[in-house]
Amino acid sequence: MAEDALFSIAGEIIKKLGSLAYQEVALWWGLKDQLLKLNGTVTRIKAVIQDAEEQLMHGKRTSREVRLFFSRSNQLVYGLRMGHNIKALRERLDDIQTDSIKFKFVPGKERASLTPFREQTTSSERDVIIGREGDKVALKTFLMNSNYEDNVSVISIVGIGGLGKTALAQHIYNDEQVKVHFGWKIWLSVSGCLDARNILKGVVGRDSDDKLESLKNKLAEKIKKKYLLVLDDVWDGEDGDDGDDGEKWDSLKGLLPRDVVGSKMVVTTRSHVIAKFTSTIEPHVLEGLSELDSWDLFRRKAFCQDQESGHVDEKIRKEIVKRCCGVPLVIKAIARLMSLKDRAQWLPFISTIVEREGKTTSSGVTRHVSCDMKLDLSQQTSIHLPFAERLRTLVLLQGGKWGVGAWESICRDFRCLRVLVLSHLGIKEVSPLIEKLKHLKYLDFSNNWMRVLPNSITDLVNLQVLKLNDCKYLMELPRGINKLINLRHLDDDSCESLEYMRRGIGKLTSLQTLSCFVVAKNRSPKSEKIGGLDELSKLNELRGSLKIRVKGYERDSCISEFEGAKLEDKEYLQTLTIKWDIDLYDKMLQSLQPNSSLQQLGIEGYGGMRFPSWLSHLSNLVKIHLVSCTRLEHIPPLDGIPSLEELLISSMGNSEYIYSEGVGGKEVSKFFPSLKKLVIWNCRRLKGWWKKSRGEMKDNNDESTVEEELTMLYFPCLSSLTIYNCPNLTSMPLFPTLHEGLLLFRTSSMPLQHTMKMKPPVCSSSSSFICPLSNLKGLTISSIDDMESLPEIGLQNLSSLQKLLIDECPRLKSLPLHDKGMPSLHTLVISGCRELKSLSESKSQTMIPHLPFLQELRIIGLSEELNRGWGKESEEVWPNIKHIPNIIINRFYIQKEGLYVEGEGLRWESM
Repeated sequence: MAEDALFSIAGEIIKKLGSLAYQEVALWWGLKDQLLKLNGTVTRIKAVIQDAEEQLMHGKRTSREVRLFFSRSNQLVYGLRMGHNIKALRERLDDIQTDSIKFKFVPGKERASLTPFREQTTSSERDVIIGREGDKVALKTFLMNSNYEDNVSVISIVGIGGLGKTALAQHIYNDEQVKVHFGWKIWLSVSGCLDARNILKGVVGRDSDDKLESLKNKLAEKIKKKYLLVLDDVWDGEDGDDGDDGEKWDSLKGLLPRDVVGSKMVVTTRSHVIAKFTSTIEPHVLEGLSELDSWDLFRRKAFCQDQESGHVDEKIRKEIVKRCCGVPLVIKAIARLMSLKDRAQWLPFISTIVEREGKTTSSGVTRHVSCDMKLDLSQQTSIHLPFAERLRTLVLLQGGKWGVGAWESICRDFRCLRVLVLSHLGIKEVSPLIEKLKHLKYLDFSNNWMRVLPNSITDLVNLQVLKLNDCKYLMELPRGINKLINLRHLDDDSCESLEYMRRGIGKLTSLQTLSCFVVAKNRSPKSEKIGGLDELSKLNELRGSLKIRVKGYERDSCISEFEGAKLEDKEYLQTLTIKWDIDLYDKMLQSLQPNSSLQQLGIEGYGGMRFPSWLSHLSNLVKIHLVSCTRLEHIPPLDGIPSLEELLISSMGNSEYIYSEGVGGKEVSKFFPSLKKLVIWNCRRLKGWWKKSRGEMKDNNDESTVEEELTMLYFPCLSSLTIYNCPNLTSMPLFPTLHEGLLLFRTSSMPLQHTMKMKPPVCSSSSSFICPLSNLKGLTISSIDDMESLPEIGLQNLSSLQKLLIDECPRLKSLPLHDKGMPSLHTLVISGCRELKSLSESKSQTMIPHLPFLQELRIIGLSEELNRGWGKESEEVWPNIKHIPNIIINRFYIQKEGLYVEGEGLRWESM
């Protein structure tokens, strides 16, 4: 019938609009563009309907436009009933427009293209940028500075969507000084992956020849002066191949003019990988706004100019700021939404706001609910939410109590859930009824008390994420886990009671996250259901972190299973930790060689006597942690790994030396070239870095020879050093470049003494020599038995030192501080050094120098000379300390007037 034909066509129209129209339109502010586009469509549809209705109601022929729009046949008259149905359609479309007015959407330009992979975020408010003063200065300094090695220097601005990367770049781009500084500027909104051809055509013109060489020549003709090029919103390649992205970048760089000295490029991106390979200097990481700046931005958007915001309840203010997480896009969206509400409704309304990638929703059309209050659901027979059957997301975050009734309610009433988060609720048993939540894609049981999971979970075939981290009592995974064919992420981190992995887990070849794989403690009795380490064989999509806990093994089969893990094929894996709970032999670790792309490696509890040689050849390692390898005698050389930034060596009870060989002819520039943090912890037998050194092969009593040997090498980039409970460690490479902190506890003072005495020829040429430890900010020395004094020249070099803490050094007699050598010192704490007589550089001066910026002075448990005479009555000491706000001498607080009052004891802090 003609009537059926009309509504079939109209139905198709509404179906296409259905995901946007009526209630769904108002769900997310992020759909604003689609709604504006829909508005135009609605207007056109209504015009056609109005025309059709007038003609239909009067029995007239339809216009050609009506016939083309509605009819699949050539019908002329539809009848009165058709007119009424069309009227109902008009009313529904009117509702859509009403929603548009309600949410104050203003028509704007549509995007030229949309991408299914990611929604671009932009800022339309270029004139006001809040909380980015430091970022502005850093970027502007980069642009205005010509002292870079590269003719064309590049900086990337990196951060999550909505932080304001584009807005910040626009602000700097439009700065008047920047405009004058560059002879040529261009802004390109890439909004995609790097494509040299498209980018160059964007610069020289879209109608240009497609050949790269032709584009390169046109660009060279166009750019004759120092230029600034901004590439906004660069994404990862669709195939996720970082190497391919790097090749595209190299190709683009080769096509840009390189001989215009002082030219700059700015790249904005959400990808830290892209940021790293595009930047010629350290990428500029954009952080979230501070609490104050977040509120300032919210206040500007939520209140009119004539409204007062100062009387807003502090609880509400904190709740708003907390939920926005410092993301400007979220702050603006919530501010606009809240501006539509009466102030008295804010607090209850906030509790229903859900953050989701910068989009928000209210309870009137709620599909997503997050509750961060403690709930007592132990006695509840049901969870009452009026819109339960429509919910897609239910998140209960802050713990409480759980009952059987709550389970039944969720599995009965919340059938459309896609995301279910039930964490910190003390859940001891998961109901088998969970299988009824067929649509679940994300299930989080973190921090609960279950021992087992029901096998019915494996019927959730749509499940993509299963989070079980910190379920400390969980002993096994559900049977048939291999049925979860869509599972991408299995997070079982810190499930300490997990005894084994299920046989068949290796069939989940799409797994990208597997936090922990447990090698069974008791394999034989349950071998039919226990999977061996070779289950990892085909899981080559694994990325992020993987921890292998070796609880037990069958000696006859373990080597083949360890080899079967094929870790070398896991090219996307970034972090690997191997923890051994039993004594194993060397071939097992040898079989677990990871892929060379690995960035972090941890080995804990290994019972072998030596590490495999592959450890030295993982050229991309950034962090190495070696813990409680008690039988280990030494480790392979790691100093040649070019990217290594952090090294921790802990509880190596059998090691006397870290390396078995001597220093050789190693150059400083190639010795740990990137190492920034070094921790040597609880290695009581450790004597030195090298087992055989030139100094040891000669006369050990020849101090000058030993000192010459010790100063041959030093860490060229080391920023932080901790040596804890290594009482015999007397020799190691020196550390003059430290700036974050140095902590020495129960060890020898000799490495520190030698570092302080370093001479210019050892470090570098005299012209570029930087005094040892001149950038150090914090120094903690505790329980050092062999230290009688520190070199005066060394202490004078500590020009950046802010905190100096010395504790329990029983032989310390002299600490020659100098006021001119410590201009930055603001905290000085000395405790338990009973032989210390003076803190001054010479006996002719007072017992403490004038340290102008000192804010806290604590002198506790020292000699009688240092314990008395600090008050106002002391003519020698008082002038040097009266400016210090906090002074405690032997548990008494000295007020500024010079009076003693009982104070607090020592609060010991490390750097």
